[in-house]
Amino acid sequence: MMRIPNMDNSTTGDHSSGNHAILTKVDKLRELISNRVALPQLVVVGDQSSGKSSVLEGLTGFAFPRDAELCTRYATQITCRREDEESITVSIIPNHDAPPSEQETVKRFHRTLIEMSPENLAEIFRDANNAMGIRTSTTTPSQSSSIPPAFSEHILKIEKLGPHEEHFTVIDVPGIFRKETEGITTESDIDLVRNMVQSYMKDARTIILAIMPSNVDPATQEILKLAKKADPNMTRTMAVLTKPDLAIERTTQQIAIDHVSGKRSDLTLGYYIVKNRGPDDMDKTLEQGQADERAFFSQAPWSDLKRTGKVGMDSLKVRVRALLVDLIKKEFPELKRDVRRELHAARTQRDAMGPSRRNQHTQRAYLNKISEKFQALVRDATNAYYTSDKLFTNRPDLRLITRVVEANEEFASEMDKKGHMREFISDVAQESESAVGGEFEVNFDTEDLYSRLSPQLDNYPELDEIFDPIDISLPDPSGPEDIIDYIEDVYKSSRGQELGTFGSALLGTVFQEQTKKWEPITLWHISQAIICVHHFIYTTIKDICPDSKVQEALWDGFLLDQLQSSYRKAFGHAKYLLEIEREGQPFTMNHYFNSNLQKDQTDRLVSKLEQLGRQTMIGRPGEDQKEGILLSKLELRNLSVNKSNADYVREYMHDVLKSYYKVSLKRFVDVICMQVIMSDLLTGKHSPLKIFNTDMVLSLSEEQLEMIAGEDLAVKIRRDKLDNEIEKYEEALKVLKGTDGAPAS
Repeated sequence: MMRIPNMDNSTTGDHSSGNHAILTKVDKLRELISNRVALPQLVVVGDQSSGKSSVLEGLTGFAFPRDAELCTRYATQITCRREDEESITVSIIPNHDAPPSEQETVKRFHRTLIEMSPENLAEIFRDANNAMGIRTSTTTPSQSSSIPPAFSEHILKIEKLGPHEEHFTVIDVPGIFRKETEGITTESDIDLVRNMVQSYMKDARTIILAIMPSNVDPATQEILKLAKKADPNMTRTMAVLTKPDLAIERTTQQIAIDHVSGKRSDLTLGYYIVKNRGPDDMDKTLEQGQADERAFFSQAPWSDLKRTGKVGMDSLKVRVRALLVDLIKKEFPELKRDVRRELHAARTQRDAMGPSRRNQHTQRAYLNKISEKFQALVRDATNAYYTSDKLFTNRPDLRLITRVVEANEEFASEMDKKGHMREFISDVAQESESAVGGEFEVNFDTEDLYSRLSPQLDNYPELDEIFDPIDISLPDPSGPEDIIDYIEDVYKSSRGQELGTFGSALLGTVFQEQTKKWEPITLWHISQAIICVHHFIYTTIKDICPDSKVQEALWDGFLLDQLQSSYRKAFGHAKYLLEIEREGQPFTMNHYFNSNLQKDQTDRLVSKLEQLGRQTMIGRPGEDQKEGILLSKLELRNLSVNKSNADYVREYMHDVLKSYYKVSLKRFVDVICMQVIMSDLLTGKHSPLKIFNTDMVLSLSEEQLEMIAGEDLAVKIRRDKLDNEIEKYEEALKVLKGTDGAPAS
C-alpha cells in the first residue's frame, strides 16, 4: 500500500523550479494518457452540498456557480500554472470508450476567457453541458429522440495560466446524492455517480480529498466508507471539514476539533478544517472570504487548532500541493514502466493486425508479403529444410516431402504385393508368406499412411466432390482364381488358328484383367497425396495470415476453386496414365522383359528336369563335388512329350504375362510418382502449391483486392485507435525522460 509522508507546513516544494517542471510534466501526461495509465492526482469527493465547491474555490481561485442545474455533472480537471502570459482555456477531454462520432463532437468544444467570473464560468458549464448532451430541466422529448443523460464520463478541462499562479491540478467529481430531482436526475443516476466517484478513488496513485460538513460526525459519513473501500489502510485519504460555523452545539464542535487535532483521526494524512463562504457572502471576493475565515478561526473554540497547522485554506493549499509533488516523485519510476508496458501492448496488438490496408497498393503489398512467406514455406517443405521455421517443428504433419515420400513408398509396396488380381505361379509360395493372396486389404492400423496423417477427409468437405468412392472400390476377380485356369479360359474363348502361339490381343486381355486393382490403389494413393497437400496449403495460410477475415476471403473467394481444378487435373492425369498402361497395346523396349521371360522359362525347365532326373554328385573323386541331375537320353527325349499344345501355350502366355507385368508395374509406379505426385501436385508449373504466389497477387483487380484484403470499418477504427494510443505513449515517454533526476523540494 502506498504511504505518503506526513509532512508539516514548512514544505512548500511547489515553489521550486524543479517541482514546477515535475507538475508540468504530469499535466502533459494527463493530456496524453490519463485515460489509459493512472497518474498521480488529487481528487475532491463528497456529497452534494458538503461544501465541495467552496473548497475548490479556495484551492483554485475559481468561483463555481451555485445553480443546481449547473452542479458538477462530470469530472472537472482544473489546472493552474505559472506562465508569463495570462490565459484561461476550457476544453473537453473525451472518454476513450465513447463512440468515435461523440468523441469528435466534444473535441471541438473550446472556449477562451479573459476573466474567470462566476457568470463566465456558469456560461461555460451551460455550453459544456450542451456539448456533452447533458439532460436539464428544459430538455423535452420533442427535442431529442432519446432521453439525454444527466451525467457524462467526459472530462471538462479548465486551464488557467498567469505569472502569479501557483502550479496546481485538482480533479472534481460529481457530488454523491441520495434523492432524485424531478426532471433532472433519476434513480439510476444515483448509482452512476457513486460508481464514478469510486472509480476515481480506487487507484493507488490518487490522493483522496474527502469533503464533509463539520456539523455531522465524520464517522457517519458515506464518503469515508467509500474511501475505506478504495484505501483500506487510509494512507492516501485526507479529510476536509467545512462549514464550521454551522456546528453550533459544543459537542459537535468538539468532535470536529478532536478529528483535526488528531485525537480521533484514523487517517494517516489527517483532517483539515476550512470555513466556506456562506449564501450571504456571495457578493464578497475570495480574498474577503479568506479574511473572514482567518477571523473566524481566531475565536474560541477554534483558535486552539491554530497550532496544528491544519486550519484554513492557506494551510490546506500548501499541504495538498506538497502531497501531490511528493506522490509524483515517488511514482515516476513505476509510471515509466507502466507507460512502456502499455506501449508494448499497443504495438503488439497493432503488429498482430498486420500493415494497414487502406488502398490497392497496401492491400497488394500485404497479400504479396503473405504469398512470399507461403512460397518460402513451400520451398522448405518440398526440400525437407525443416529448420527454417518453427512451424515444421511444432507441426510434423506439415513436413510435406517426408509425408509424400512415405506415401510413395507405401504405394510402391502395395502395388508390388497386392496390385495383381491373381498370383503368378512361381510367386505363390513366396507371396503367401507376406501377403493375402488374390485380395487387397486396406489395413487402418497405426502404420497405415492414411491413419498416420492427421488431416482426414472429414476435415475438408470441400474435397468431397473431388473424390469418387467408385474410383477406389476394389474389384472381384472375373473367372477362375487360379491364374493358369484363367489364362486357359481366356485362350479357349479367344483363340484363332494360331499354331503353338497366341495373338497380341490375347495378352492385352489377360494383362488388363491382371491389373484391375491398379486403378483403385493408384487413385487411393492420389487421394492421400491431395489431402496431404491440401492440408499443408490450408494450415500454412491460416498460420501466416494474421487476419482471419482475409484468410477466409482469400481461401473461399479465390484459392479454393483453383485448388479443386488442380486436384481434378491430377486425378485426370492419373486416369490417363492408367488408360495408356492398361488398355493400350502391351509394349516395352526394356531388355528386362526378355531377361525375365528367359529366366522364368529356364526356371520352368530346371523344375521339369528335377522332376524327371535323379539327384547325384558331379565331379572327379577326391575333388569338390556338386549336386547335379542325372538324365538318360530317353528321359531327355520325353521331356515334353506329354504336354499338349494348349498346355504349352498357357504356360508360355503365363510367362510372357508375368515378365511384362513386372516391367510395366515398375514403369507405372515411377510414372505416377514422378508425373502425378511430384509434378502435378508438388513441383510442377501448375502445382496447387504454386497457385498462391506473387504473379497471382499482381493479377488481382482493385475489386478483388478490396474483397480479399480490404479492411472493414471496425478494423480501420481499431487500427486508428491503436495508432493514436501508440503516438501518445511515445510522446509520454519523451515527457518522462529526465524525471528521475528531478530535484527534491
